[in-house]
Amino acid sequence: MKKWGIFSSIIMFVMIGATAFTTTSESQSEWTQWQSTKCLKGINYRVKMDKYDMSRRARKWEIQFKNRYNATIYFNYKAISTAQIKKIRSARESRNRITLEGDGAETKALSTYVKANKELFVNITKIRFGKEDVGKNYYKCDKVK
Repeated sequence: MKKWGIFSSIIMFVMIGATAFTTTSESQSEWTQWQSTKCLKGINYRVKMDKYDMSRRARKWEIQFKNRYNATIYFNYKAISTAQIKKIRSARESRNRITLEGDGAETKALSTYVKANKELFVNITKIRFGKEDVGKNYYKCDKVK
C-alpha cells in the first residue's frame, strides 16, 4: 500500500510538471476593431491577443497604431489589462519611441507582454508633433469638449 502511494505521488508530480511548462494557450487570430486613444482623437489602435508565455508569466499582445492627423507624431505607449486600468500610472512604458507618419499611416505590429488575458487598454504618452522629436516639452492631450 505504501508503494502505491509513492508511485501515485510520482505520477501526479510528473503530470503537474508537464502542464506547468506547457506554453501553448489560446490565441486570437484576428485584430480587434480600431479604437480611439484616451488622449488623442486622431490616433487609433487595435490589438491582437497571442499565446501565453509561461516563462514571462504574461500574454503576448500585438498592437498597431494609425495616425489620422496630417503631421508626423512621436510617442511612447503603456499597455495594461482593462481590469487593472486604475494602475495605468505604474504600468511599464514602451522603451522605443514610435514614429508615425500622418494621413492614415499605420505602424507595423508591435509586440508586448502584459498580464492580461481578455482585454487590453493602451494609452499613449510623451507625445510630440512635427518634423523632429527633440526638446523637453510634450504635447498635452486633446481637450474634451
